[in-house]
Amino acid sequence: MFEEQRRFASSTSHELRTPLSGLRARLEEAMLYPADVDPHETIREALAVTDRLETIVDDLLVLARLRAGEPAAHEPIDVGALVVKEVAAMAGGVPVHVGASRDVNVPGNRIQLIRVIDNLLVNARRHADEKVEITVGRVEGWAVITVCDDGAGIAPEHRERVFERFVRLDEGRRREPGGTGLGLAISRGIAHAHNGTLTIEDSPRGARFVLRLPLVDGRP
Repeated sequence: MFEEQRRFASSTSHELRTPLSGLRARLEEAMLYPADVDPHETIREALAVTDRLETIVDDLLVLARLRAGEPAAHEPIDVGALVVKEVAAMAGGVPVHVGASRDVNVPGNRIQLIRVIDNLLVNARRHADEKVEITVGRVEGWAVITVCDDGAGIAPEHRERVFERFVRLDEGRRREPGGTGLGLAISRGIAHAHNGTLTIEDSPRGARFVLRLPLVDGRP
């Protein structure tokens, strides 16, 4: 536990220090050479870094609450209907095809489950070539939500690593340089908080994320 906390503190300080160092250098440059620096551009860059830092801090707070096991209000939620609603709210980008059974009810926190679904969809669209597919069904007492893309996929040796905090593979960094690397860690934490699992399984093409959550009634 101590070693894990040490690694977490080290990686967190690195992720925060990097944008802070860049911001400090840019502001010092503006102070030292005011005639050579566009103040409006400096402010725009500072705001962009601030947004990134706020996102990292917010994500870290979510992870801390999940790790602390803070109780969250649960209610019966139809995850099929939830998925349909979230996909309908997405604008532009790679199309998402939905195959969702209704009355797939799980005991859960709506805000947290929306975050998992949105994280998985955003991640899939980022890596997809042409399309994303999401399905919802019931399998042996579990609600099973599967998100597949048709991109390059994730090598077996990296399928657990991507759920670690701040881990971003080269492809992810190329497609979204400003990401925090915390989305999948948060998603797995939420799955565990709901007594479920989030894994990556084999797929003929692209990546296949599978979220399993216990059903309200436990029926197949």
